[in-house]
Amino acid sequence: MTDQEEGKLNDESARGARARALLESEPFKNALEAVKSGIVRAWETSPVRDAEGQQYLRLMRKVLDDLIKHISDAADSGKMADIQLHQEHDLRARVKAAVHAFRR
Repeated sequence: MTDQEEGKLNDESARGARARALLESEPFKNALEAVKSGIVRAWETSPVRDAEGQQYLRLMRKVLDDLIKHISDAADSGKMADIQLHQEHDLRARVKAAVHAFRR
């Protein structure tokens, strides 16, 4: 693994950690719940004949779900980067130990 590749994995790992922290933060969770509840309440109280308004509310919910998925994907990518970095460091340690043992 080149230094550049390792740098990219470190960047992805850091982004993932920030995404996980955001998803786990109480203010973010509370905001998501408030927005979701507001959309559902607006949809439940909308007149049946207001198809355009209901469609708009569905679009709002989809955009919110897409946002959450994007952040979750970043968190997952960060976890994968962490695994790759760990494997690379483990491999380097094994090679170093093997070379050291061979030189004895």
